Amino acid sequence: MKIIKIEAFVCRSQLKRPMWSLQPWRGGLPRIADFIESVIIKVSSSDGLVGYGQTVGVRFQGPKILSIGAECKRLVEKIVSPKIRGENLYENEVIWRKLWKDLKSKTYGRAVLAGVDVALWDLKGKALGLPLYALLGGAYRKTVRLYASKVPGLKNINDEKETSLLVERLRLLMKKGYTAFKLGGGLGVESDIRSVEVARETVGSKCKIMFDAGCVYDLKEAFKLGKHLQDLDVEWFETPLPPNKMEGYAELAHKLDIKIATDAHPDPSQVLSLLTEDGIDVVLSDVTSGGGITVSKRIATMTELFNVEFSVHAGWHISAIGYAASAHLSASAPNLNFQEGRIHFEDNPLGNSMLKEPLKVENGYLRVPEDAGLGIEIDEEALLRYEK
Repeated sequence: MKIIKIEAFVCRSQLKRPMWSLQPWRGGLPRIADFIESVIIKVSSSDGLVGYGQTVGVRFQGPKILSIGAECKRLVEKIVSPKIRGENLYENEVIWRKLWKDLKSKTYGRAVLAGVDVALWDLKGKALGLPLYALLGGAYRKTVRLYASKVPGLKNINDEKETSLLVERLRLLMKKGYTAFKLGGGLGVESDIRSVEVARETVGSKCKIMFDAGCVYDLKEAFKLGKHLQDLDVEWFETPLPPNKMEGYAELAHKLDIKIATDAHPDPSQVLSLLTEDGIDVVLSDVTSGGGITVSKRIATMTELFNVEFSVHAGWHISAIGYAASAHLSASAPNLNFQEGRIHFEDNPLGNSMLKEPLKVENGYLRVPEDAGLGIEIDEEALLRYEK
């Protein structure tokens, strides 16, 4: 069976309410999104089957959120489509490598490859009549534990209203059944410490708390904060340093008892460098931006070999397609701890509203779809309502 058509749809929608859980820019200005944008990839085969994928439609430039969907679509039309039309759909990993050679030098090439890769895996699963997790080696679990992400930390520790809002948000998530939460920090060491203290007082000792610093600290600040976080029994300390400070990650991992985590190193070669230096405890990989399922599965295997935990990252832009792909990867990873659970997913116009049957999250667990491919059925009419 052959690939006969590749399409890209830039889908954008205003949000009903601004998204307040985005990481602050290191310059101190908040990143608030009032729209969401994703690029949906559709790959059609000669026997009438269709596979869907998704990649990012936005990026950060300082505190600003910019649309990149049009450029991603251009790369699909100019590079991807001519390259893979007529290819055997079963050879998706061979296709991935061919595309990587042409896309790796492009600014958004990795993101485009991610969306195409997910669509090819979906198409292959449908052609074989198997759920994606079966193609990845099988399911170690059929429900995936989510952590509620990313609850914003406190900017002003003396603002009682802000503190009350943090408590209110955490209590609401607990009522929904979540037992693990990730705070978004990087707001200053003292503010971050107080944020976690409030969170621990609110959720109690049995719930898990993760902390994401957004790559903003230097080594001295990160070490000081990490010491406090480990005393507060935080599960992991994510991206404490800029991505290029690889030696610093290793130093923190060696000197602190808290687990050091990263979602800022999408390339397997970067992950391997951290693993060989015993410089990381948890690796998060994103199927919608890091190169697709093919790359994330490779990273998951590497972490297992080094006895390091693996987690599936889900960016704020994620659609139902990306969420479903993440669930299948989560199911297939033996060393998985959590999947990131986006607390805005229900309000996302590109979430369950684009599916004929919604993804199910119950008591903080996401049920892995069982049907062929990604196991979801897209409502194209609903989807194309948001096409730019």
